[in-house]
Amino acid sequence: MRRRIAAILLASLALAGCSGEAPPKPDANPTARPSATGSAGAALGTGVLTVGAGGLGRLELTPTSIAYLQAGSTSEKPQAEGFVFVTVKVVATAPVGTAQTSPISNGGWSWVAPDGEAIKQGNGSAFNVVAESFDASFISPGTFDWAGVVFDVKVTQAGGMLLYTDGAGQVYRWAMPKTDSGPQVAQIKQELAP
Repeated sequence: MRRRIAAILLASLALAGCSGEAPPKPDANPTARPSATGSAGAALGTGVLTVGAGGLGRLELTPTSIAYLQAGSTSEKPQAEGFVFVTVKVVATAPVGTAQTSPISNGGWSWVAPDGEAIKQGNGSAFNVVAESFDASFISPGTFDWAGVVFDVKVTQAGGMLLYTDGAGQVYRWAMPKTDSGPQVAQIKQELAP
């Protein structure tokens, strides 16, 4: 009788743990991923597998380019001294589509300046800086799109740490260069030119 009860309990636990969604793929090289707890941060171009908004789906996020935009280089006037625009490749890796988390849900992107100031995505006038090619929202299963993450910053806040908090509350970090870097810089500047 005890064996039968134990078998029923194990089966119930196994069924309760099923979500109908494929678990994240194991990371073949965990040291190449941004750490959820470390402070050093990964390099630009390093991807990470995250949980989607509301805890649904999986997204692989890879920041690929960073452009520093001074006042006058866009039609939008910064409230600080300029904008930081980061492009992110967003890939839906689970059988369900999902979106990135947002600051309103205590998730999403933020910038930590070298002096330690934390800046949320879309602060100041950054919310109005939108490039058509980097405007991803919901990502369908098995597809990818490009997102743009923008911050309104002072010149001294260049070279900060890019942070992303996913749908499970995990925080991922990338150490950002102090100068324009990556393959989409020219495209960013062209699309945002006044």
